[in-house]
Amino acid sequence: METHLARALVCLVVLLAGVVHAAEAPDASRPRTVLLLGDSLIVTSFGEHLETLLNARPGIRAVRRAKSSTGLSRPDFFDWMATGREEVERHQPDVVVVIMGGNDGQGLTDGKGKAQVQWGASGWTSAYRQRVETFLGLLAAPGRKILWVELPVTGLKNFERKLGIIRPLLRQAVASREDSVHLETKSFFTDGRGAMLKEARVDGFRKPMRLKMDDGVHFTLAGGRYFASRVFPSVLALLESVEDTRPSPSDEAMTEPAVCREGDAASEVPMMPVAFCSP
Repeated sequence: METHLARALVCLVVLLAGVVHAAEAPDASRPRTVLLLGDSLIVTSFGEHLETLLNARPGIRAVRRAKSSTGLSRPDFFDWMATGREEVERHQPDVVVVIMGGNDGQGLTDGKGKAQVQWGASGWTSAYRQRVETFLGLLAAPGRKILWVELPVTGLKNFERKLGIIRPLLRQAVASREDSVHLETKSFFTDGRGAMLKEARVDGFRKPMRLKMDDGVHFTLAGGRYFASRVFPSVLALLESVEDTRPSPSDEAMTEPAVCREGDAASEVPMMPVAFCSP
């Protein structure tokens, strides 16, 4: 009788030790989540293909939230501060990928549309950078990484003058944070002499394909694939650097379909020609 009792106690101790160990061990089956945020570039082929590439990798779950013709200048039109906070709370991402700013070369307003600083005024650059820094702070969390993708070159002289002001402000704001990385993209779209690439070889196509649409800003289907394939390795590198310090999401959140929500994707593709505020 005593022998049977001793064996039972030993089995119980071993069982409990296994339960404790399982509870302490990280859940390797939990997918790492990447949240893609941005304007029409995330709505259309670049965002679509990057999402597809990420979701094709085992253990990665990618979701998109995008809205054409938006940025941080006009929260009365679309409030990225509120939307960004909502999306990171909803998905608890390991990595957030952001591309926006092309629509921001205009006066800054508050959430009710009241003008605050006019484009070109002396205080615009500092006010805009502050908005970018605030936005990054809202997206951040312990263990989370943020990848801000630089706006690609367009070859449009007047538009590039605006982007020449906006790009450095975005780069500086991102560089001021240890949890954020700024991905420069000029080399993706220029040759060794600095001339813009109009065509390139793209996986899935037999011949070099045109990269941009006629507006010079948005990507063709092939161009979006090309851009996504260049950004993809940087997203993977950030995922590998992230420590699993996330709170455990609910079962409902984990099973939510990875979709691009709120008036984006197909419903906003026809808006592409007006997605950027080029002069």
